[in-house]
Amino acid sequence: MPMDWEEWQKNRQKNQPRNRKKNGDNGQDGSDNFGGLGSQLDNLINKFRFKSGSNRSPFLIVLAVIILLWMASGFFIVETYECGLIKRFGEYNSTVEQGLRYHWPWPIESVIKVNFNQIRQFEVGGGNSGLDEATMLTGDENIVNIQFVVQYKVENPQAYAFMVYDPDKSIRDAAISAMREVIGRNTIDGALTENRAKIQEDTKSTLQVMMAKYQTGLIINNVELQDVHVPNDVMQAFKDVTSAREDRDRAVNEATGYKNSRLPEAEAKAYSMVAQAEAYKVERVNFAKGEASRYLALLAEYRKAPEVTRQRLLLETMDRVLIGADKYILSGSAGQSILPLLGLNHPLPVPSQPSSGR
Repeated sequence: MPMDWEEWQKNRQKNQPRNRKKNGDNGQDGSDNFGGLGSQLDNLINKFRFKSGSNRSPFLIVLAVIILLWMASGFFIVETYECGLIKRFGEYNSTVEQGLRYHWPWPIESVIKVNFNQIRQFEVGGGNSGLDEATMLTGDENIVNIQFVVQYKVENPQAYAFMVYDPDKSIRDAAISAMREVIGRNTIDGALTENRAKIQEDTKSTLQVMMAKYQTGLIINNVELQDVHVPNDVMQAFKDVTSAREDRDRAVNEATGYKNSRLPEAEAKAYSMVAQAEAYKVERVNFAKGEASRYLALLAEYRKAPEVTRQRLLLETMDRVLIGADKYILSGSAGQSILPLLGLNHPLPVPSQPSSGR
């Protein structure tokens, strides 16, 4: 509001003696105390009036500048990988995306920028963390030190900013709890050797369930085991136990290898013996059947011509017996003198004809 600056100065000078008189001889200006300042402000307000061509008050100019600066403080920029969460009087109001944005300046509104594209991570059991959080108990009641890394990012910016007081600390505490739970279901041998990948996946899924339950707005990208080892105090004893187990496993493997090499050999030998016995059985049965068939055929021929059959059998037998022997033919008196010595001058008795079974 315009005012007459010269008139205000004159009124101020007129009031100075009166103010000094009221204050006594202490040498202080009455305009400097609270009462004098109040009267001057009253006079200043009463003298404000609209005048064309008059000078504007420096106070109003400064006030206008302050108001402009205060209004300009509401401008802010949201990057492409961010979102802006606007709070009005401390309560969530709206979400804005990338670009140049504006909100009512503090204390009416404020903005929280959340980076939802950044992969965040923390390490448990490393050099900057305590030993207690890395020491865990396995399912077979062995102590083991676990060092692992968790990678995560913001999935729900509103939940991340307003649902949990400190979501980054919450996920760290939850990760340690999830790892303790999974390690408690595994043996120390599994944690040190073959179950590392399964432990990582189980911890990731368990931690994600906890984050969804707490409504932190975070999603777990990866859980990776960096190092798994027993504490130094029991390292030597653990090495002795491990060495004994390795000796046991080696002996078991050697016995298993010997069994695997001998068992197929024994099975093959047994199969060969069974096959030979089967072949011999078949051979003997077929030979016996052939002999029986030959005897029956010979019997039939013998019944038809007994004399001829006997003579043929004799000749065939002599042919088989004497096939490799020296033969001498004797005739006349020489033969008569030799035959009695050999017992060949008496014919063999003729066997009786077998009955035909009738």
